Amino acid sequence: MASGNVADSTVRVIVPGDSCQVGSSSRALWIAESGNKVAIPHHGAMSDAPARDREVVAGAIFHGGRLLLAQRTRPPALAGRWELPGGKVEEFESPQSALVRELREELAVEVRCGARIGVDVPLSRGMVLRAYRAELVSGEPVALEHSQLRWVDAEELLSMDLVDNDRAWIPELLEELSALTPHEPS
Repeated sequence: MASGNVADSTVRVIVPGDSCQVGSSSRALWIAESGNKVAIPHHGAMSDAPARDREVVAGAIFHGGRLLLAQRTRPPALAGRWELPGGKVEEFESPQSALVRELREELAVEVRCGARIGVDVPLSRGMVLRAYRAELVSGEPVALEHSQLRWVDAEELLSMDLVDNDRAWIPELLEELSALTPHEPS
């Protein structure tokens, strides 16, 4: 594997099946395949250090012994299915502040971000989906980016057509709902 500088540009040679090396200043990316080399301009740093997972956050809002779910409108493959509302964490934004921003944008509510719920859900392109408990501070949720909202109890949660990614959290969501529901003495 070779790498070097050409006209003050770092050259990164990538050959399928081989490892690659990177110089210190990136201006072009060279791809070598079957003896052909193609230069692709690259603006920004390239590093061999592992990139931090790009995070997508979802909010589990509980109120009155129920959990808030939102019905998706897009993409077409997920339209009509239910999810915990949320969205992408922007660069230089903490997951907690991203969740507060996303729920404000999607539901017109103010929340306080709480503890993580459940497991990390791997997504495509190195992204990860994480759920956080969100306490409703003010406002009444409105479906600004979803077709509708629904408050569900544990039984209803099990019957909802959740997006596959959110199904990973069902055990923890049921546990939370169970803890919030008053139980009659036996």
